[in-house]
Amino acid sequence: MKKAVSKSSILLFSIMLVTVLCFGCGDNEEADVQETEKAEIGISFMEDTESGEYSEDLQVYIDAIEKADAEPVLLPLIENEEDAEEALDDVDALVLTGGEDIDPSYYDEEPDENLEDVNEERDTSDFLLLDEALDEDLPVLATCRGMQVLNVACGGSLYQDIPTQYDTDMLHRSVDQVEFVWHNINIDRGSLLAGIMSDGDLKVNSWHHQGVKDLGQGLKVVAVADDGMIEAIEKEDETFVLGVQFHPEWHIDYGDKEFLAFFEILADQAENGND
Repeated sequence: MKKAVSKSSILLFSIMLVTVLCFGCGDNEEADVQETEKAEIGISFMEDTESGEYSEDLQVYIDAIEKADAEPVLLPLIENEEDAEEALDDVDALVLTGGEDIDPSYYDEEPDENLEDVNEERDTSDFLLLDEALDEDLPVLATCRGMQVLNVACGGSLYQDIPTQYDTDMLHRSVDQVEFVWHNINIDRGSLLAGIMSDGDLKVNSWHHQGVKDLGQGLKVVAVADDGMIEAIEKEDETFVLGVQFHPEWHIDYGDKEFLAFFEILADQAENGND
């Protein structure tokens, strides 16, 4: 004789089954989110972005990060340490971008007559962001002006105007300032940069009239141009802090796909090198 099953027992079993299935679905959804989560890479302030329309110079950074399968995050103008800490809480790595000259007061010099435009608010923002990133050991890629900020933040100085302060026949920026100039650099074996592009000669774009003069503390030169101008530096006591004087983001835009490795490795460091 079969034992009768009460309605209350059926109801209880149904609730238990639904509960198990829901918890299982939730776990799967969470796993799916974790599998597809992308590294968020902060781009230091370049311009007012509230309109949603970006300059070409900013757009190429956004495009490069997206092509590296990471998420670009446009950082606001930073005014104090609290702002910097809050901004970097939301990202996994930092890109310091190109732009204006750096105020020479940051390295205890008076302005040279050939100094070009400086941006006091941006100087403040970039130095605060970099200081916080170094404190947190966040991965940092610093390009052009960004590399100069890195050098100055570590106590170094700059040639305020390469054509008048550095003995060279090489152009580091075109006279008409319309297109990049191009030249070779030589990359040191065993450096972070060599791990990205291999050591030896590499042809790069160039658009700068300032450059590293006195090297900052804790920094190592890892690439120079044929005229001896410093073209790449890295910070020895950090996991991944690399400065390059050229613009890998524009190389990518021009179709030099090998330069995408800069942003892919940055994204990998962001995902796996830091908690």
